[in-house]
Amino acid sequence: MKSTFLITMCDLSLAELKNFPPASTRILMIESQRKWQALPFHRKKLTLGISAMRHFRLELEQAGYPVDYRHEADFASGIQAHFREYQPERIFAFQPREWGMQQILTDLAGNLPLTLIPNPFYLLPREEFIRWAEPQKSLRMETFYRWMRQRENILMQNGKPLGGRWNFDKENRQPPPEWAYPDPPFVEPDEITRAVIEIIEAQPGLWGSAEDFRLPVTRAAAVDWMEHFFRWRLADFGPYEDAMRRGDYLLTHSLLSAFLNLGLLHPREVIERAIQAAQQFAVPLNSLEGFVRQILGWREYIHGMYWYRMPEYRQFNFFQHQRGLPGWYWNPEDCELACLRDSIEMVRKHGFTHHIHRLMVLSNFANLTGINPLRLSEWFWAAFMDAYEWVELPNVLGMATYADGGLLASKPYISSGSYINKMSNYCADCRYDVNKKQGKDACPFNYLYWAFLENHRDKLIGNPRMAVMYRVLDRKSDEEKAAIRRDSENFIASLPGEEAAYRFDYDAG
Repeated sequence: MKSTFLITMCDLSLAELKNFPPASTRILMIESQRKWQALPFHRKKLTLGISAMRHFRLELEQAGYPVDYRHEADFASGIQAHFREYQPERIFAFQPREWGMQQILTDLAGNLPLTLIPNPFYLLPREEFIRWAEPQKSLRMETFYRWMRQRENILMQNGKPLGGRWNFDKENRQPPPEWAYPDPPFVEPDEITRAVIEIIEAQPGLWGSAEDFRLPVTRAAAVDWMEHFFRWRLADFGPYEDAMRRGDYLLTHSLLSAFLNLGLLHPREVIERAIQAAQQFAVPLNSLEGFVRQILGWREYIHGMYWYRMPEYRQFNFFQHQRGLPGWYWNPEDCELACLRDSIEMVRKHGFTHHIHRLMVLSNFANLTGINPLRLSEWFWAAFMDAYEWVELPNVLGMATYADGGLLASKPYISSGSYINKMSNYCADCRYDVNKKQGKDACPFNYLYWAFLENHRDKLIGNPRMAVMYRVLDRKSDEEKAAIRRDSENFIASLPGEEAAYRFDYDAG
């Protein structure tokens, strides 16, 4: 074997190895203990990644590749041990998706014949995003999305957006439907997955359980999952994409992000198949466009923003929030806010809940209570099956908490309880009254929202998108403002403390 190709957990695609034939290429795969122990990860997250790697090893071997599959303390020592044993002329790897791995491989390239090649798992290479971004006066996703639609000729007709509009968000804000959707095609664990579950369940210091794990861990199963979403949920994705329903971690969402981020699916094939499925199943344009925007727009944009502003993105803290993450985020049983408790319980059970739970409940609450955005970011990274630093860091510190000061979003995504009441069925059964603004029975989101605006007036008063709410705040009486401050301070003081501190190994590999 003249060459070695390093395959990480995010590179699980046989198609992307077409230029590296089995006759001249040995595959190196490494399970790194340092990586798995970097955070108190969700057991389902680790089970998904490790089982998918082990299944991909079989796929590689069936395709004729010799595979050196190693269990090592870390990636660097595994690569060095492989080189000593096999002495390849070249070691190739895709550009890593995360900063820490990039630094590890860059350092190794100083002493080993290691070459990084462009990452094929995105439609837009990171270098092209940077070339797009540098002359821009504004880095808003909507501008990027329209550019990508034109660049890729997706949902375009005669040079104009299909349907005459770039997006249909105004049609996509319905409260949750009353009907249910068929379960996706869960997969009973085979011998490989059962072995991984046994290992992960025995590991101390992790979160959640993998005992009921039944997710796809192969490309074929991921394709089945995708097809099921297109058949049963895509048509309703648009109007209900922002809706939340108690106990429903998917609703009209797909979970395809988890399989895209492993490389089991490619964004281009998902978009192309969605467009085909829209014709096949009479999917309305607002649902099709809304789904395409998540992949062609948000996913590509977030990946580009991450590489455009790393490593400084980790340091952003516009509001200078310093509180630790309340223990509720790991153990929500005693949380009396129905929306927050249920959102966290779904994450603990499934390792997933969709983007409005993430944005308008989990992140909204953390921002309103002054939680350090990096602590929240670490929690997302640990807790969600589809979370990696490249995707969660700009989403949490940019979109969700405005910690980057407006680099990504045009305003903070914060709200009182009224938004949650409109978009969910939580408030009717909550211990707190969403219609009350003050006092011990009032929804905490109500007074926390106004207290946040007052506390950060100097940073936000000049934002034109916040002008209306500051005019409302300024019409409140001194007595109302005093009650808002009192209720907010009392509530925040009552929050449970952090769980036992953990040391996050940011650049683990």
